[in-house]
Amino acid sequence: MRRFTLFTLLYLAAGVCLTAIALKYPNMTPNLKAILLIEAGMLYTFSIFSTSPFWRQTLLQSQNRLRQQPTWKQNFVTIALWLAIGLTVFSSIFNVVVSHNWTTEAIAQAFLGLIIILPSAENLFLKSQTQS
Repeated sequence: MRRFTLFTLLYLAAGVCLTAIALKYPNMTPNLKAILLIEAGMLYTFSIFSTSPFWRQTLLQSQNRLRQQPTWKQNFVTIALWLAIGLTVFSSIFNVVVSHNWTTEAIAQAFLGLIIILPSAENLFLKSQTQS
């Protein structure tokens, strides 16, 4: 049985945005366009995986293995995930907003952090669900 989750929608939406940016602007460098399309493909793949039961079971099994570890390892993983999300968001905001670089390439590069943010957020979400 397949489960359609909020993260499936987020993966699909991010993939559509990256694909639209890559295909709409022909003046982008070929390298950036290829990176955006690869990133979109990875997000589409994650959206397919997130509907499958084995994806959730794998994440839950990793949470259970982590729960058997000492508390400092559990806290380290949680802090590392939050740190990855925070640093990615901060660097994206800094590159676009603070430096006043509103070009399409800067915005597209800011979108590249979604491949780090979304799986980390999904992992934290499932961790919070298993703890309660």
